[in-house]
Amino acid sequence: MTSTSPDHSAGPQGNAHLLDGVTGADHRVAVLPERQGVRILLADPRAAAPQCPLLWPWDKVYRPSSAGEDMTFAMLDAQDARLTPDADDLARTILARAGGDERRAGRQVFGLARRPSAALAIGATVAVLALALVALAPLSGVAAHLLPADTGAASSDLAIDQLASTHRRCDGAEGRTALDALSRRLADAGGIPTPELTVLDWDVVNAFALPGGRVVLTSGLIEESRDGPEIAAVMAHEISHVVHRDPMTGWIRREGVSLVLALLFGQEAAGSIASTLTGALLNARYTRGQEDRADHTALDLMRATDISARGGQAFFERLHEQEIGGTVGSLLSLIETHPGSADRAALFGSADTGSGPGLDADQLAAVKRMCG
Repeated sequence: MTSTSPDHSAGPQGNAHLLDGVTGADHRVAVLPERQGVRILLADPRAAAPQCPLLWPWDKVYRPSSAGEDMTFAMLDAQDARLTPDADDLARTILARAGGDERRAGRQVFGLARRPSAALAIGATVAVLALALVALAPLSGVAAHLLPADTGAASSDLAIDQLASTHRRCDGAEGRTALDALSRRLADAGGIPTPELTVLDWDVVNAFALPGGRVVLTSGLIEESRDGPEIAAVMAHEISHVVHRDPMTGWIRREGVSLVLALLFGQEAAGSIASTLTGALLNARYTRGQEDRADHTALDLMRATDISARGGQAFFERLHEQEIGGTVGSLLSLIETHPGSADRAALFGSADTGSGPGLDADQLAAVKRMCG
C-alpha cells in the first residue's frame, strides 16, 4: 500500500461517526457492509485507531434502546461503542441486517467478563502475534497462491461500491484509457491478468490493491503526483502486490486470526480480546517484508517496460519530508510496516530501470482531468 495525507482544511471524509467507548474520541470512519458484518475503516489515516473491534459481525450488531429514534448502533463485544451513519439508506441497510440481541450485552463467557482483564488481553495479543507471524503468515501465503486469481473479487467490488457511495468514481474516458494502458503493460510484465482499476474522487493521497485483482487510486494521489513516472511507480508497486497475492494473503491471515481466537476464547470474547490487534492488522494490510518485496518487484516491472524509476524516488523523497526527521524518524522506520520513505527513495534512486515516463504529458493531463 502507498499512503500519505495532505493537510486539507475541510478535514477527512467518511460516511459515519464512531465513539469507541474507551477513549471518548469521535472517530470519522468509512463504514462498509460486508457479508460477515460491518467493516469500519478510518477516514483519516493520520488519526489514532479506535479502541474497539473494526469488524462488527451482523449477529452482534444491534440498535440500543437508549438510542431512541436515532439510527445509532452498538455491538455486543463492545457495548459502549456507538456507530452513527450519516446517510439514512446506509443506516437502513445496517438495521435490516443487524441480528444482535441487546439482552445479551454484558454476558459472561466461561466465567470471563465481556471485557477481559488487561493481563489476559496482553497475553492473548502476544499469543496471537506469535501465531500470526510464525504460523499463519507463511501458510496464508501458500494458500493465497493455490486459489484462483479472481478469488475475493466480489467482496472487493462490494467494498469499492461502498467507498464510491461517498467518494464518486472518476470515469474520464481519456484518462481511463491512459491508466488502463499503463496497467496492462505492467501486468503483462508481471505475468498476471490486467487488474481492474478504480479511481475515486477522494482527497486522501492513497493507492491500494484488494483481493481478486483490484487496484484503487485516489484523486488525492493523482493531484499529488507531479509527472507520469510518479504515477507509474505507484501503479507498479500496487500491481506488484497483485503479482504476489499480498491482498489475498492478508485476508486469509486476518480470518485465520479471528478463527483461532474464537476457538480459544469463544465467539463472544474473540472480538473484545483482539480489538487492538485486529485493528492494527486491518489498517496495516501488508508486512514490512511484503512492502519491501513489492518495491523490488515494481522496479523489475518498470525495467521490463522501460519506465524511469526517478518518479518513485521523487515521490518518496517528498513523503520523507512530511515525516518526522532525525533520530525519531529512524526509530519509527524500525517499527512501521512500511520501509522508511528515505530508504525507499534511495532504492528507486539507485535503480536503472529505463527512461520512459509511463504516462506522457498528454496522458498525465488526461488523468488529472478524470475527476473534474
